[in-house]
Amino acid sequence: MVHAVTAQEMQQYDRYTIEEIGVPGLVLMERAALAVTDVLGAGNFDLSNVLVIAGLGNNGGDGVAVARLLSQKGILVDLLVVGDEKRASQSTTTQLKIARNYGLEPQSRVRDFRQYSVVVDALFGIGLSKPVPVKLAEMIKRVNAANIPVVSVDVPSGLNATTGEIMGSAIRAAATVTFGYPKQGLIKNEGIKRSGAIYVKDIGIYSIEDLQGDI
Repeated sequence: MVHAVTAQEMQQYDRYTIEEIGVPGLVLMERAALAVTDVLGAGNFDLSNVLVIAGLGNNGGDGVAVARLLSQKGILVDLLVVGDEKRASQSTTTQLKIARNYGLEPQSRVRDFRQYSVVVDALFGIGLSKPVPVKLAEMIKRVNAANIPVVSVDVPSGLNATTGEIMGSAIRAAATVTFGYPKQGLIKNEGIKRSGAIYVKDIGIYSIEDLQGDI
């Protein structure tokens, strides 16, 4: 059985994969997005009208890539980017440029989340360490109140990936697609209630110990 890791451990493995192994971060982002689209397309979700909510960090970049991949498959998808794009991470900025080059223009507001058949949550990833800002907490509550299935990318936004505590407000996911290893916060405390079905997907990020064991 794959062991669960803390957010800090996963961040260490991520850096090691990029900086020491040499796998570009954008490659990992594409693999993550493909893993999410595989889960979405497996038949358990209605893809007639999809909304992807993306933050400015690399988790948001995963979401932007998911939206673009779905759009390329001919699926009706809206991409909601939350925050000032000028503050986006480098990889997310690149993903936004690619999405636009494919004709997918992000939007900055959604009036009614209930119009969608499924929401992909890529607002906050495992790096969240302080309470969700008030405006975003209100948006999370609106998403939950819409009572439609949510698929979270790596961890439900607002959930502490290590402790499973809610950081002010957290998405209630029907499914969570997490990468490399399950995060401890998904399987304890509020994480048990918020994560839904957990899919652990191999995208090429491993612990140093696991890598050395394969040599």
